[in-house]
Amino acid sequence: MVSARLFIRNDDVWRMDRGFRFFFDSAIEYKIPVVHAVIPGKMETGLIRFLCRAKEKTPHLLDIVQHGWVHMNHSVNTESKYEFGPSRDFEAQESDIRRGQKKMRQAFGDYFTNAFVPPYHGYDQRTLRSLHDLEFKIFSIGARRVDVRKRFIEIPAEISFSQYGEDKVRIQKARDVLTSLVKSINRCPLSGVLTHHADFSTTALRRELTVFFECIAALKAKEGWRILLFSEILSRSKRA
Repeated sequence: MVSARLFIRNDDVWRMDRGFRFFFDSAIEYKIPVVHAVIPGKMETGLIRFLCRAKEKTPHLLDIVQHGWVHMNHSVNTESKYEFGPSRDFEAQESDIRRGQKKMRQAFGDYFTNAFVPPYHGYDQRTLRSLHDLEFKIFSIGARRVDVRKRFIEIPAEISFSQYGEDKVRIQKARDVLTSLVKSINRCPLSGVLTHHADFSTTALRRELTVFFECIAALKAKEGWRILLFSEILSRSKRA
């Protein structure tokens, strides 16, 4: 019997716009659990209220985690982007991460899962030290790049719906994302798919998202297939 453990992470959440509502409502309709990475320094009051109500109503279908501070690019290298990285000292990084964590806790209380997603997937050892000192429990980037020997769990999302290059965004076909997911499932104990709801900006692209959710819902119905939230992974790690 084929079995699989996977998660879906949706980044750059901060306001209630059409793109976010379509993504959110589609996931709820197909009963697909999604980890929503929220930008604390930008999040709007309407979004906070909405996510709190949703988490109260359907706690098994969404997680709320921290996505940096304000999602600002501090890189001095035009070939890379990061909010947390080499150009910023420990004190600056720790201050921004701490401010973001405080806002997330104030906004969402117990609905906040203490997990950190760095914008642009950028970080360095000072970022990891900050997360360690602030007692984050989960660290989620793109492809695994370092051996994170800290007290938190590293959960990379190695499959991305959006492909970026030269200031252009290309959205993959749902079938291509699913093909990559199946390959990942065959070699990894936990596979992750990264989405950016704002990138599904046309009718055709939203259709690709719908096809993806339809397929994930069908797989979820199979015995042995689990779509996990970070909160569930964290809870299981405490019991282990």
